[in-house]
Amino acid sequence: MLISSLKGSQQTNKGYQSSVTSQDTVEALLNLLQDLSSTTDNFLFKQHCTSIINVIQSREALTGSEVTLLKSLYTTFTDTNVTWNASQLSSYLARRRPFIISWTSPTDSAVSLAWLLPPENWHPDRAYPLYVRLHGLNTSYADPIEYMTFFLAPGTPIETTFEDGYSIFPWARGNLWYEGISETDVWESIENLELMVKIDSAKKYLLGFSMGGYGVVALSQKSAGTWAALGVYAGALWYGGAQYLNNATAEKIKDVPVYIVCGDNDGLLNNNQTLYSLLQAVGNQHLYFTTFTGGHEALLLNWQNMFEWVKVFSNDRSVSVGTRVEPRSQFILQNNYPNPYNPETVIGYQIPSRNHVELKIFDALGREIVTLVDKEQDAGIYEVTCDGRNFTSGVYFYRMKAGNFVKTNKMILLK
Repeated sequence: MLISSLKGSQQTNKGYQSSVTSQDTVEALLNLLQDLSSTTDNFLFKQHCTSIINVIQSREALTGSEVTLLKSLYTTFTDTNVTWNASQLSSYLARRRPFIISWTSPTDSAVSLAWLLPPENWHPDRAYPLYVRLHGLNTSYADPIEYMTFFLAPGTPIETTFEDGYSIFPWARGNLWYEGISETDVWESIENLELMVKIDSAKKYLLGFSMGGYGVVALSQKSAGTWAALGVYAGALWYGGAQYLNNATAEKIKDVPVYIVCGDNDGLLNNNQTLYSLLQAVGNQHLYFTTFTGGHEALLLNWQNMFEWVKVFSNDRSVSVGTRVEPRSQFILQNNYPNPYNPETVIGYQIPSRNHVELKIFDALGREIVTLVDKEQDAGIYEVTCDGRNFTSGVYFYRMKAGNFVKTNKMILLK
């Protein structure tokens, strides 16, 4: 049964409490998650439960430490005395536990994941800003089970800011410095999120701490047009022989607002001051550099101050995921009808020049249901009917690709 409602209803804790041994903990957890997934009417909570299942089942074998972490995760779900119990939807809507989203990478067929926090007072039908948060180097993040369970441990709820939008924290394959498959992981996390929720394309922000601060510079110098603003918190910009501390990099991001913060007793202070000076020299008109009394530490107050600064910026460019920027008017998805949609939904679109067009339907979990169009088409206005007679009522997404342009819309199918 697909989602019957998009509204943030309370996920009731049904008293899932049982005595389990270390041998059957994982099986009990998987069964519990399957049960929760099948009974919830919230599509992010459903995605959360199935994502945890997918990450666990993607492991060929679990180590003893991973089993211990999963046993702790089971406690967070089942012990009603745990603050911000993980079986309660309210814990996620209060932004104290992160949703988990996972996907199978089309690049290397590995299962990857990200943490996700929804906006405060979330309304799924609204478009919100997106804050892509790149984590620092942490030995716990090398393992996907450890990363997944980090803020789902009984005594470790998350403290966060950036309340007005979605915050996504890609695993990015752990500690690979956001290069190669790690960079790909970031883009795939964004693409998968955009299949599920509405993102304001003019308000995408890239921010990171330490290794993540390096990642902000490394990724943005290839995709400057994507970002409304950047946030570098104690960036480890020495990595790779300080390859991005130069005028060429500064030129590439000189039109993007940049906020830089670093502790006055942090060994990375000089690197961050150099980045600021380089951006000043090329004429970046929206820069902010600040220090605080302390060392290499990610303090909530500093994140809050960064948020208050970056959130005022936006751009009006419509961009596809990746490094390419397309004019907003190049491709258009027309109004679709009827609304609410029925099994004969008509999807309209317009292309200005001959191009290969791909139009697909996905369910609420991002699984491809059907391909409606997959061919070269001349410029013009087109309509295609989605035969949904074999679909169940619920939430679906249709994604159009035309050249480098990608656009996703949501529809609710009523029968």
